[in-house]
Amino acid sequence: MPEVSIIDDEVQFAEMLAEVCEMAGYETLIFTEAGKFLERQKESDIIFLDLTMPDVDGIEVITELGKRQSKAVIVLMSGFEQELLKISQRIAQGYGLTVIDTITKPMNISAVRQILENCRILFK
Repeated sequence: MPEVSIIDDEVQFAEMLAEVCEMAGYETLIFTEAGKFLERQKESDIIFLDLTMPDVDGIEVITELGKRQSKAVIVLMSGFEQELLKISQRIAQGYGLTVIDTITKPMNISAVRQILENCRILFK
């Protein structure tokens, strides 16, 4: 079963997203601190990454994932401008990372389900 890591400091949002992922059949972990996620040795298959985090921001996570040559599928999330998502996506792609989609908060649950279905196809 593919593993999803959700990196978001908004606990209620992360829990709601985790519920959607679990209902779609994914094993899900929540990290409210990006630093805790980066301490893990095991790589997740899918990462939902909030770009605005208090301890380590999303760009720092992207940079570290790039250094590790991560093969995870990444979904970038932000409650701010769409431009931030576009810039972050270009940075991630510059590191050779796979960004499958972006989500503007508040999220559209149907869009998340579609993203998860697209990921399922990748892992077959």
